[in-house]
Amino acid sequence: MYRLFFVLCLCYGLLGHASSEETTTSVYEHCGNLQLQENIQIKLITGTWYVIEVLQHKTDEKFNEEKFDVPTCPSVFLTLAGSDTDLKLYWNEDLGDVEYLFKIRDRTAPGFWTSSGSQNGTLVQVTSYDQFAGMVYVRKAISNHMVLTFCSPNTQLYSVVLARDKTLDPRDLKSIVNHMHLQKLPITQTKRTCRNSASSARATVWMTTAFCLTYLVWYLQQYK
Repeated sequence: MYRLFFVLCLCYGLLGHASSEETTTSVYEHCGNLQLQENIQIKLITGTWYVIEVLQHKTDEKFNEEKFDVPTCPSVFLTLAGSDTDLKLYWNEDLGDVEYLFKIRDRTAPGFWTSSGSQNGTLVQVTSYDQFAGMVYVRKAISNHMVLTFCSPNTQLYSVVLARDKTLDPRDLKSIVNHMHLQKLPITQTKRTCRNSASSARATVWMTTAFCLTYLVWYLQQYK
């Protein structure tokens, strides 16, 4: 009886693992099965964003679920390019910039973009830049943060977590990661950016609080 129970549990675990790998492989090879957020208004997601994290999904031996901080704080500027179906995305960081062009092929699915032409910019010229040719999925887009998944068949598969400010609530980041796990989309590497900005923001809050408390103590001593 116990042996049968053990075998059933083992089989269930193996099947679950195989199912996860099969889903990942399917998404990676064909860029399908990725859910979009519905009812997106493109004009509301244009403007300046900051890159908070870059999540790698590619199942490759060189990615081992590591997490590390990158000493930079890239910004992204998204704008319409002449019509409501043409988009430009400007990526800017310390090393340079890149300009992406995207096309919305289906007006009923504004969260699904396809690349249009090659990328331009100083990063393309001065680094070993890999041209992106594929699709972008708007996985989540609300007032203060957005998640874009870039997929190029058999080449690239990663997500970018963007925020309107240079910081994002850890609870929001955790929710994003949990949602990806539920969809069986693995995270094989996490690059965290804008960390210096987050530390500076926290330091400013603490300094302001300390100043206010000091002033309050002084005021009470003067007028008690």
